[in-house]
Amino acid sequence: MNRRDFLTTAAAGAAAIAGGSRIAAAAEAPTFYPGKVDEDLFSGVNRVKNPENETTLEKLHSPVIKAPEKVKAGEVFAVDVTIGEILHPMEPVHWIEYLQINIGNEPAGTLLMRSHGYIKPEGRFNLILGDDLKGKKVSLVVQIKCNLHGIWENH
Repeated sequence: MNRRDFLTTAAAGAAAIAGGSRIAAAAEAPTFYPGKVDEDLFSGVNRVKNPENETTLEKLHSPVIKAPEKVKAGEVFAVDVTIGEILHPMEPVHWIEYLQINIGNEPAGTLLMRSHGYIKPEGRFNLILGDDLKGKKVSLVVQIKCNLHGIWENH
């Protein structure tokens, strides 16, 4: 074997070993949560099950949407969103990562949040509906993600 073939083979082998060990290490590494979590909350989108009898978890995580009943196409309208009927904490171990508002299934805005407690978990979106939606009924859908309790949605 000449020197060039040896170096090529050695480099390829080293890359394969290094890459394989990183993949194996990532697969074996446990998921890190800074506090106690219910991992079932991360299996899908969470919603309030019974609006007449909300749990404390639901009251903390379900987005509260305040928007006008009717709007005119082409005119700006404000939508206020608060995370939780009971305002969600924003602490180093428990926080809201983002808040996203959709008109139907079209993204209309996203607010990214930090865990350091500098922000209240709420946002205001100034939206406008195009003329193509004139006279049509549309849904506002809000999703949030809590680092300990997964994705929550309300409309």
